Amino acid sequence: MTGELVGLHVGEGAARFAGLQSCHSVWACPICQARIRAARAVELERAALAWLKAGHGLYMATLTVPHWEHVRLASRVMDGHKCAGQRSCTCPCKCPVLAPKKGAKKPPCTCACPVDPGQLARVVEAWRGVQGGTWWTGRDVIRDGGPAPWPKSAAARLDLEADGRYVRRQEYDGQGRPVGPATVWQQGFRERWGIVGTTRTIEITWGANGWHSHAHVLIWTEDPATDALAEAIEEELYARWAQRCTAVGLPTPARGEIREKDGKRVGKGVDVTAATRENADALGRYVVKLQEGGSLAMEMTRSDLKVARGQKGKTALELAAYAAAGNEEALALWHEFEFATRGVQCLTWSRGLRERLAPLVELDEREDDEIPDEEVAETPEAPSLLIARDAWWRAIVPVYGARADILHAAEVGGLAGAIAVLDGLGLVHGTDYGPPAEMSGPVLPSVDQLLRGQDARQARRDRRKAVDNAVHERTPEQWAQAWERRAEAEKQQAAARAATAEPTDAENAAAEVERTQAAAEFARRRAELRHDPDAHHDFERDDVRPVHLPSVENLDAIADARPAPTGTPACGECGASLAAEMVPYGRHVMC
Repeated sequence: MTGELVGLHVGEGAARFAGLQSCHSVWACPICQARIRAARAVELERAALAWLKAGHGLYMATLTVPHWEHVRLASRVMDGHKCAGQRSCTCPCKCPVLAPKKGAKKPPCTCACPVDPGQLARVVEAWRGVQGGTWWTGRDVIRDGGPAPWPKSAAARLDLEADGRYVRRQEYDGQGRPVGPATVWQQGFRERWGIVGTTRTIEITWGANGWHSHAHVLIWTEDPATDALAEAIEEELYARWAQRCTAVGLPTPARGEIREKDGKRVGKGVDVTAATRENADALGRYVVKLQEGGSLAMEMTRSDLKVARGQKGKTALELAAYAAAGNEEALALWHEFEFATRGVQCLTWSRGLRERLAPLVELDEREDDEIPDEEVAETPEAPSLLIARDAWWRAIVPVYGARADILHAAEVGGLAGAIAVLDGLGLVHGTDYGPPAEMSGPVLPSVDQLLRGQDARQARRDRRKAVDNAVHERTPEQWAQAWERRAEAEKQQAAARAATAEPTDAENAAAEVERTQAAAEFARRRAELRHDPDAHHDFERDDVRPVHLPSVENLDAIADARPAPTGTPACGECGASLAAEMVPYGRHVMC
């Protein structure tokens, strides 16, 4: 309620309430979503009809993914983090609110646990990936760092044109003169099929196999739609949809099986159907229909009117009805649905599509937040009856269907019918409700209302106090000490990293010189033994000066098994390159 009174406006065959807030939720509110979806259905049906009458085509694509029990619809924090299992990061920010010293910037907040997307977020991201990138929009064929030029030879041109994916692209200036050379352009999915734009909506159900989020996409094309083109589009769109589902972590959609009796493919993850226009009756009303029958606009927008079929699943409003009846499982599912759909757009139009449709039909330019607040029923501006706040909360809100009964009685029986329902609910005329002349004065709140308001204000004060205590639980000196400890720890970590870092170029060069000198000394003494056999006895018993190499890896570096390049000295044993010091001996030290 926006005030102390609720107005009931009764007209001829129409009635409405006033003085009530609208939440504008297209997902979770039975009232607001019905109004928003009804307006969008009318807009979509008129636009589709005008598009078909202009000689263009429409395709209805349904994109699904395999689903099973225990699949999460809403996103949550990943396992292994502090807020694991929560729907969002709930860590209180521990970053210092005071700068370490005067004039210094505050450190950024680093408290953000990574979130694992749920099924709904992944489906939305998968379709966003289908429409993004060069697969959808096309691209220049790049060769040697630049666009590939259009071939001059007739044979090469025929090869490209026969492929069907490549066309000649030529840039022109404002006066129509060609600018630069013609290049090879690889057509994207949108250009190959003459797609002007798309309209996407998301539908969510729940059943024996858990949550089932799937997308309905209306594809607007320049050329009229046919069954043959629908099958070709479906084949190509399935490959892209399966690729994007795998990329975002969804299971691969099924391609389906061909049914023997009629040759149709059933159980497929992507279904594309051509839409047609038919005369509805002699009055000349046109209805956009799918070839299987059924309103296209209703299928795209009015999921609030759908009813589940057997084990196929339950819609969100059916879950809400079970939750209102006391089913705890349905209540938990409804809460998950509410959280998952928060901030998600229900109906989206691709860029430039509404501008293309504007010359053909008058579109509804209202935002979703404006539709529930606008009243189209022919009712008087002044209220016929006013209902007090206490009576509204005591006798009308707790009674299931009471508000609908009041409106229905007012539409059928006028003001007398609404009064009869109000009296049946136990309201007293003149005290709980009455004409504006009797109820327009201020209504004093009851003791219970005052106590509830006092409790609410105290709860808000307690929350603000808790936040202030959490922020200022440390003194400035404590913050400064903590900052200094962090800085000292960072310095120690930097020193440790520097100590374990890889050696510099100078150190590597010095080690290489040491290895070369050691190898030369070892070779010299080895040659001395070979040319003077009498020195063998002295060599064994003399004080031998061992040659120390740093590690086994250095030996491998000296005796590299790779063949020496042509024209360079090679080892006589292994055939690898020889260093300059070893060329006189003709072989490696280790060989």
